[in-house]
Amino acid sequence: MYRRARRLLDSDEEARDAMQEVFLRLVRSKRPPGSDAPILHWLYRVTTNLCLNRLRQRRSHPVALDPDAVRQLLDEANPERQHADRQAILHIMSHCDPLTQQMAVHYHLDGMKMEEVAAVVGYSRKTVSKKLAAFHKKARRLLEDSE
Repeated sequence: MYRRARRLLDSDEEARDAMQEVFLRLVRSKRPPGSDAPILHWLYRVTTNLCLNRLRQRRSHPVALDPDAVRQLLDEANPERQHADRQAILHIMSHCDPLTQQMAVHYHLDGMKMEEVAAVVGYSRKTVSKKLAAFHKKARRLLEDSE
């Protein structure tokens, strides 16, 4: 969970704070009633949502610098372009609903298969596929518009 938070927040300190919050939530609350999903799925969901909320709070409307930035960041880590790519991702994510953000993070950053993403978020594989296709279309449009 820490690696997930670290990767999303790009800060050791913020990731540690996020982890404390995730585990406080785990201690304070019970999993949703009727949830048959493993506890790991619940932890992924809480961690992802918490980190995405923190990113939304500090968002400053970054501008994408390269139309291929999202694809490069999502497909492979590229240290030389990390800052510009991260800004592009934040820009795109700011235009997506929380569910789509969560699905994109699970699929692209965590390397989960669509079936795994569907299990974690509690939606069908078809819904995940449609949401991710819409995400990719929106990402291309936003990056082209920012040129």
